[in-house]
Amino acid sequence: MHKRIINKLICPNSQSKQLQVHAIEALRNNNIIHNIYDENILPDDDIKTGFIFSTDKKYIYFIYEYIPILLNDQDQDSAHLNQIYEWIKNSIPDEFKDAVTANILRIRKANESTDGNWNREEMKYYDAAVDTPQLRDKMLNSIQRENLWRIFIPRKEKMINHFETNCKGQWIFEIGCGNARTVARMFNPETFNYNYIGTDISFKRLMVAKMAIPGSDFIQASALNIPIKNNSFNGAISFGMLHHLPRPAEAVTEVNKKLLQGAIFSYHEPVYTSRQFSEKQSAIVRKVFRTYDHSDHDNKINLKESLAALKEANHQIVSIVPYNSVFRVVFEAIINRFYKSWQKSKLVMKSVLIIDNILLKTIVRLSNKLGPQAIIVVSKKL
Repeated sequence: MHKRIINKLICPNSQSKQLQVHAIEALRNNNIIHNIYDENILPDDDIKTGFIFSTDKKYIYFIYEYIPILLNDQDQDSAHLNQIYEWIKNSIPDEFKDAVTANILRIRKANESTDGNWNREEMKYYDAAVDTPQLRDKMLNSIQRENLWRIFIPRKEKMINHFETNCKGQWIFEIGCGNARTVARMFNPETFNYNYIGTDISFKRLMVAKMAIPGSDFIQASALNIPIKNNSFNGAISFGMLHHLPRPAEAVTEVNKKLLQGAIFSYHEPVYTSRQFSEKQSAIVRKVFRTYDHSDHDNKINLKESLAALKEANHQIVSIVPYNSVFRVVFEAIINRFYKSWQKSKLVMKSVLIIDNILLKTIVRLSNKLGPQAIIVVSKKL
């Protein structure tokens, strides 16, 4: 975590804006330096290990592997915190030891909440795929080399293009960034010269994201309690994350609080159609056409609810782009079973998207059961 972002953060428990940071290890000019107090940490120092704390030291949040863990007490994973504490406890300065111990004890005693259990389940699921250094290296290699044009093309054309023209020097955050694949490849902060913070509940996916975009910052945080200051960001983006939340529309409201007037917010999500398949039909569809595993919380969003949340927050809808007809879902599922590499061809993928768009504007209109399966929304805060 670069020291320069501390003024953008708030305490997820108290909402206090008065935060400081202590670095046990920090990267400065490609060298690791040790045990630096807040006043001696430079803006571009990247803190590898340390903690963020409120001025009264009541709330202390670990930073580990460059990732600050900014979750409230109910959302914290005690087992994960205990593990980090065991790794760093001998390096904690004496004047912080009692406060750190008190924080650990308080979190252990915190009452579990439904949202906290939900977050811990998501963290466990998504951490599992990158649980070891070898698996994280494998995912990093995938991010750097694999061209997932099926998601890159629509996200670039329908979402990122709204940000990139005037993004120089601006602050943009991603909600539910995971491994930050799309940003790393299609909207890299170094290339476009803007300030980027990625947030996600999966700590180990954030480790991969930091490897993919080392010059940027990543925070472990809940999408329903984003620990950044209100009215402080020029834009927010989300690629297929809201549907993993218990209350997606509430996340839309939470994101809006963080945005300045004139800020752009865009999300890409699977959506419920007004007429749904029966449970039996849905089970068959999932079994036959699902091309990868999802967490138990994978769902779809109610588009009307999320749009209503945006309008209530005084957002102007810039564009709503329907995406992914049932014909495309069937086509991709069949092709993937025999030749997964077809997606690496940008020309083929562009052709599929053109056909999909034609179908969405014609035959799909005959029945809501035919699509769209997903939507891309772009809005502007008035």
